[in-house]
Amino acid sequence: MNPKQIFLIVFAHRYVACIVFAIALVVGIVVTFVTPKTYIASTDLLVDAQIDPIAGTQNSQQGNYIATQIAIIQSERVASGVVRKLNLIADEKIKDRWQAATQGKVSFEVYAANLLRKGLEVEPPKGTNVIRLNFEGSDPAFAAEAANAFASTYLSLNVDLRVEPAKQYADWFDDRVKTLRQNIEKAQAKLSEFQRKKGIVGATDKSADQETQRLDQLTSQLVAVQGENIAMTSRQKMSGGELSPDVQASAAVQGIKSELAKTEARLSDVSLTLGPNHPQRQQLEGQVVVLRKQLDEEMRRVSGGTNMAQTSAGLRESELRGVISSQKGRVLALRQQQDEMAVLVQDVEAAKRTYDSVLQRSNQLNLEKQTDLANVSVLTRASEPTTPSKPDRYKYLGGSLFLALAAALACALGLEMLDRRVRVVEDIRFADVPVLGVIERRSDKYTLEERLTLSKKFFTQRKERKEMIAASRLGSL
Repeated sequence: MNPKQIFLIVFAHRYVACIVFAIALVVGIVVTFVTPKTYIASTDLLVDAQIDPIAGTQNSQQGNYIATQIAIIQSERVASGVVRKLNLIADEKIKDRWQAATQGKVSFEVYAANLLRKGLEVEPPKGTNVIRLNFEGSDPAFAAEAANAFASTYLSLNVDLRVEPAKQYADWFDDRVKTLRQNIEKAQAKLSEFQRKKGIVGATDKSADQETQRLDQLTSQLVAVQGENIAMTSRQKMSGGELSPDVQASAAVQGIKSELAKTEARLSDVSLTLGPNHPQRQQLEGQVVVLRKQLDEEMRRVSGGTNMAQTSAGLRESELRGVISSQKGRVLALRQQQDEMAVLVQDVEAAKRTYDSVLQRSNQLNLEKQTDLANVSVLTRASEPTTPSKPDRYKYLGGSLFLALAAALACALGLEMLDRRVRVVEDIRFADVPVLGVIERRSDKYTLEERLTLSKKFFTQRKERKEMIAASRLGSL
């Protein structure tokens, strides 16, 4: 459908379209001037959602925090506080509405709170920590008063929501602090009793380290004695002969050997010239016998000293082994004692750490329950609006005009759909059906007399046309 067709259709139904347009426009004007005026009062709240000044913690989910605060402002608890603050129970009009709506089945405070919540709108300006409270009402003074009441009630509730849990937790933490202090005292008493029984003085006992050093020294001495004993055993195996190290190292044995060698040399010289019965030769032979005897005795004496030294080294090694075994038992006992004391010391330290953390949290909660400050402040208080927010007469009148035009156009098109007429050539042009002729409007302008004649003819013949149309419809049936 092209614009020409639409224009012709509207022109054909111009009287009905004008009537519909006038009625719709009048209705829009009446609605504009009859609609009661409403006023909106606004107040802005600044929310500090960054750092808690007492806890020192930072809120990482700022968007959720702002949304939570908006939900709190819109809650029934805040609205009930506003009802009490505005003393709405003294308002007879609201009481009459309450009685008519609920017959007293719902409490007045709940009914009035829900009534106030309908006029409240809370929105956060994008990209800010500001919450804007808008209250809409028919009375500008009441709208401003209600907006400010919502803001002040929310501030008080914000403080209560922080203080009430802090009071409950503070009492619980105070009890825990007392219990943990008793645990520290018990653990410290066990540690002191253990130190008293074991004779430990001071927090650190170095006796185990000293005994360990002594054990190391004894072990070193045992190793040295074992080395000496091995050397003595080797010397003993070679003792008794001339090649024995002790014999070789003995000055007396070497002296006797030297004297024996000299006497045997003299005897060898004398034996060449003197006979076996010669007194000098017999004297030298006697000296050789005596020296050999002395040499044997001295060699036995030296070998006996080695045996004594080996026996002494063996006894010393046995003694050292016994002392070391006893020392090991003492060191192990001291180590066990140290381990037991370390466990008791750890119990005391763990109890102190737990006590310190709980005490710190308890002090923090005690500060929180004493605070009377909210992390929300009022940026701007609501003032009494001077101009109504609704209705906007210019917008309403413009909208009424637009809707009236749309209604007129829709009515003309609807009537055309109910009774289709040929307005332009396109209305009868179909595929494979030729158009034989077109009766165009006369190009010359009609005179005033001709226009009056045509108008009279139009109205006089309108009834005949309707009868012909009805007859053609019956014939088609």
